[in-house]
Amino acid sequence: MTSPLILVTGSTGTIGSEAVRQLVQGGHRVRAMMRDPAKAAKLRNAAEIVTADLTRPETLASAFAGVDKAFVVSNGADIAKLEANAFDAAKKAGVKHIVKLSGRHHDADFMAGAALARSHNESEERLRGLGIAWTILRPGLFASNFLIWLVRDQRAVFLPVGQGRDTPTDPRDIAAVAVKALTEPGHDGKIYELTGPEFLSYAAMVQKMAEKIGTPLKLVDVPKADAHAGMMAAGVPSTQADGLLQYFDGVKAGHIYPPTQTIAEVLGRPPRSFDAWLDDHAAALRG
Repeated sequence: MTSPLILVTGSTGTIGSEAVRQLVQGGHRVRAMMRDPAKAAKLRNAAEIVTADLTRPETLASAFAGVDKAFVVSNGADIAKLEANAFDAAKKAGVKHIVKLSGRHHDADFMAGAALARSHNESEERLRGLGIAWTILRPGLFASNFLIWLVRDQRAVFLPVGQGRDTPTDPRDIAAVAVKALTEPGHDGKIYELTGPEFLSYAAMVQKMAEKIGTPLKLVDVPKADAHAGMMAAGVPSTQADGLLQYFDGVKAGHIYPPTQTIAEVLGRPPRSFDAWLDDHAAALRG
C-alpha cells in the first residue's frame, strides 16, 4: 500500500523546511512546494520538488494533484488570499486533511484591527468551512526571530517591547507538531496553541543569548517610529510591519498569553527551552 503523499507549501521557510526535513526523516512521501527551484538543492534527493506560487492560482493544480494531506504555510501581505488559493486547489484535488500554520494572539483584543490578525482570522474561518478535515497551529514567538533581530555589529537587539515577556518557541517543535498532525490520527478539528515552556522578558532572552555566545549584548527599547523605519528598510511589507508593532504594543503592556502545555501533550515530551535553542544556534548568532 502506497503511503500518503504530503504537500508542504512554503517549504523553504523556517517552519516549512523543518517540516519537510522531519517528514523525510520519518520515511514519509513528501512534495515540497516552492516558488524558486534554485532553492531546492538541499531537498532534491529527499523530497519531490514542485514549483508553484500561491499568488498564481493557475500554478497550483499540478502542485496539489495526487496529494493526500497538505501543510499550508504562507507569508506575505495578504495571507488570507494566498491560503484561500491553496485551500481551493486542495479541495479540487481531493486533499483529505489540511494543517494550517496560523499565529497566536490574532484573536486577542490588543490585535484588533491589525491586517495581519484579520488575515489569519479570515483564513482560519475559511478552512473550517471548507468541508475537509483540518488542524490549526497557532505558535507563539519563534526563537529563531533573534537570528534576524540581533544587530551583530552593534551588539544589540532593537525592539519596542520594554520589560514585556513572551514565550520563545523552538521552530523544530512547531514543525514536529505539524508532522504529528499530518501523519497520525486524532488531530482533526483541533486548534493547537504552541509555545515554549518559559515566560521570559525580552531583556532576559537577550541576556541569555549574550551568555551563550560570550559577547555582551543589550536590548534597546526603540521608539515605534524607528522600529517601523527599520522594518521598511529591511523590506518588510507594511501590513506585516504594522501588525508586528501592534503585537509589540501588546508585549510592552503585558498582554501576551502565558505558556501552554500543548507541545508536551502532542509530542509526549517537554518543549525545548530557549536555552536549548541557543545551544544549537550559538554559532549562527555569532555570525
